[in-house]
Amino acid sequence: MTIRWQSAIVILALLTLSACRPALEGPRLVVVIAVDQMRPDYLDRFDDRFTGGLARLLRDGAVFTDAYQDHALTETAPGHAAISTGDFPSSNGIVQNNWYDRSTHRTVYSFDDPAAPIVGIPDAPGRSPANMKTTTLGDWLKRRSPPSRVFSVAIKDRAAIAMGGKRPDGVYWYHTATGHFVTSVYYRPDYPDWVARFNAAEPAAGYNGTRWERLYPESAYAASREDDFAPEFDGRTTTFPHLIEAREDDGGWHGFYGGTFLRSPFADGLTLAFARDLVTNEQLGTDDRPDLLFIGLSAADYVGHAYGPYSQEVEDYYLRLDLQLDSLFVFLDQTVGRANYIVTLTADHGVMTMPEESARPGFGGTRASRRGLDSLVMRALATDSTAPTIAMSGGVVMDFPPGTSEQTQIDTRRAVATALRQSPAVLEAYASDELVAGPDSSRPYFDAYRRSFYPGRSADVMIVPREDVLITNSPRGTSHGSPHPHDTHVPLVFTGPGIAPGRHTERARTVDIAPTLAALLGVRPVGMVDGRVLEGVGSRE
Repeated sequence: MTIRWQSAIVILALLTLSACRPALEGPRLVVVIAVDQMRPDYLDRFDDRFTGGLARLLRDGAVFTDAYQDHALTETAPGHAAISTGDFPSSNGIVQNNWYDRSTHRTVYSFDDPAAPIVGIPDAPGRSPANMKTTTLGDWLKRRSPPSRVFSVAIKDRAAIAMGGKRPDGVYWYHTATGHFVTSVYYRPDYPDWVARFNAAEPAAGYNGTRWERLYPESAYAASREDDFAPEFDGRTTTFPHLIEAREDDGGWHGFYGGTFLRSPFADGLTLAFARDLVTNEQLGTDDRPDLLFIGLSAADYVGHAYGPYSQEVEDYYLRLDLQLDSLFVFLDQTVGRANYIVTLTADHGVMTMPEESARPGFGGTRASRRGLDSLVMRALATDSTAPTIAMSGGVVMDFPPGTSEQTQIDTRRAVATALRQSPAVLEAYASDELVAGPDSSRPYFDAYRRSFYPGRSADVMIVPREDVLITNSPRGTSHGSPHPHDTHVPLVFTGPGIAPGRHTERARTVDIAPTLAALLGVRPVGMVDGRVLEGVGSRE
């Protein structure tokens, strides 16, 4: 008997078994919305301006005010993976967006897979969840209820793939060279007709020539700083209106699809339009088998990096998001029924206030060059005849020559950590040998770095920057990636049938989202997870 026929028989048996199981009670649809780089203070700073979807979440939802990404390296890939798996990077293996592979001596993208080319674009780098070591909420649901549908969509591939899991019904992301939503052969060999129609309409290109204006008069943006602030973006195009246009001097259409358009709220509007088409055409939430939809709103991150959390651009983005989510919820009310779906809102990480902004009221804030840290590392190794090859990826990666003794490697890592601690930009530096030895709550963020550490993928020495220091070679914009609260503190809201509205002040973590939603769906995680079920949310009444 061939493997193909054996697989068919197994699938038939599973479908027969699932048909004999009683239908899961609870919501027909769960929607998880992860807004890339969303800080929880946005919900407080702008709340008097919200009238739509965000207002509804705050009014009707269980709002966790003390929620965190509880690992140290706060980037997009590990943040989304923590949401979907209920596991820290130390368990799921997604430690960063990229890591250095010592066996191939090259940097690896978190969801790179040469065996899974993009459908219709075979020359593009392949993508799949092959590097993820644990399962996700969607996988748990499919295991318990194979007829349930699981989908994920985002601008960023690493957001969509991390949330979609191992065996979803579809994962789609935005292709920055074409402006289309794509998938890889890992998920399916071709595009459904509705996706082909969506792309054929060239909706991203339709924004060419659009002016991003403020929704309201400038005087209404009192929660933000002045519009003209030199450290923003490129130092020149820092004020409204922003022309969303393909220009030859800015890379033409490639620059538009992969840059200008992404730095606008219209990109996430496009994602939500795709999500609505997905719900309609894939008939999510239309029967008694619960479905799951992950939506990653990635443009928030591009806007935040360029303009910073106290910019009028960020405020306007969230005022528009409030209206965009209102349209989504009204659509779901009409197609699924308000009493039939649950929404969870959270983020993959926060972002640091621009150092120049922090410095103005006298709170400190500075930029520190990565090159300065490189110099400290090289000086520490200057007299070492067995010095390893160095790469900077989440810290200092050391590619030791063959035959280097274990003690020499330990001594070298300690020497580099000691050297890095001399930098005024560095609060602490942890050698991998220390991290694997066990927890130590007496040292700053030590345990958070342990939760970000996965052997073979993580750096040999991890760097803890000072809270008011942005380590970057860029003179403008801002970023994230640290264990400090400005990067780890995220919003967390659950709303829907059986969830009582109110504010919860107990500490919650993004790894708690998947087990909590699993409890609401009546399914169990596959194996142990790092997260827990949040009391007052994760059980059906």
